[in-house]
Amino acid sequence: MSTETELKLSLPKAQIQALKTLPFWKKFASSAPETFHLGNTYFDTASRKLNQARVALRIREKNGQYFQTLKTKGESVNGLTRRGEWEWTIERPELDIEGLQKVWPESLGPLPSDALIPLFSTDFDRTCWLVEWSEPSARVEVALDYGHVRSGEASSVICELELELIEGDENALQSIADQLAEEIDLKPADKSKAERGFELLQKG
Repeated sequence: MSTETELKLSLPKAQIQALKTLPFWKKFASSAPETFHLGNTYFDTASRKLNQARVALRIREKNGQYFQTLKTKGESVNGLTRRGEWEWTIERPELDIEGLQKVWPESLGPLPSDALIPLFSTDFDRTCWLVEWSEPSARVEVALDYGHVRSGEASSVICELELELIEGDENALQSIADQLAEEIDLKPADKSKAERGFELLQKG
């Protein structure tokens, strides 16, 4: 298991291009940005057992490869989130129950393998920068996500910036955000994409 520590921020769609062309990246990014598409399907039981325990289970497609991810309950304050995360590659876009069984938290009781169904999806383009920060010292992946959360006919826009700590001092996340916020209208976003998907389900 790894611990995911990230700062999630929202921004207006109209400022996406301005963000991408900030002088900040030439100064602090260690390489050119990478842009790719991510397609994700989230699973739960019909009674939303995982969501009630604040657990997210998804299959992600990136460049023709598939990944299964389990994220456990975390805490989120002013956009800063810490939570347990397991991720591994799978051969096809179907749940790997055997692999899931190995990481399933005992606190959730028996794995409801026969009851897990796809409930909603997220599709977005991601642009990533790797930032080397000196004070406080840290390596941080900054990801700009733009796309949609979809559940049936309902959808909502994804337009957010995620700063994920790779190594170093987590206080660097806020320090980087503060500097970016001098040019871009950034606001803390405490809801994960999964939580937004479940909100769409409830509205439906």
